[in-house]
Amino acid sequence: MTAWIGIILDVILICAVGAGIVQAVRLIRQLRDLRASRADMDRFVRDFNGAVMRAEAGIKGLRAAARESGDDLEKLVEKALLIRDELNFIVESADGVAERLSVAATGVMRNERSSAPKAEEPKPAAAPSGSASASTPPPAAKTDAPPTSRAEKELMQALKKLN
Repeated sequence: MTAWIGIILDVILICAVGAGIVQAVRLIRQLRDLRASRADMDRFVRDFNGAVMRAEAGIKGLRAAARESGDDLEKLVEKALLIRDELNFIVESADGVAERLSVAATGVMRNERSSAPKAEEPKPAAAPSGSASASTPPPAAKTDAPPTSRAEKELMQALKKLN
């Protein structure tokens, strides 16, 4: 019986050693897979670090480009504001000149109207109150020479529109 107990203990011991060997083989495989995964992880980290570095360099480049374009845009806005101010000044000056021309043209037209009837024909003594000749103004004096320049033509057109 002691022999049987010795054999049973030997079988149990052999099974325990066999189970230990199986576990050791599995552990060795897992360690090998872990080392391979670690190498992949190292490669991934290096690639990711390179991508981060390239992204940072790209962001710096974009910031520099944005600063440059912002500066260029600011310069363009300043130029546009100066041009706007100059154009406003030109428009105000042109309005003033147009106003003076209008006043001068009105004065010339009044002078022509008041001097034209006296120079061309004498006034009728007594026109009937219902006649059409009493209510219409006398015709404007005609100039002998036609306007030659564009400015003179435009001035003559403006004067005709005032009639």
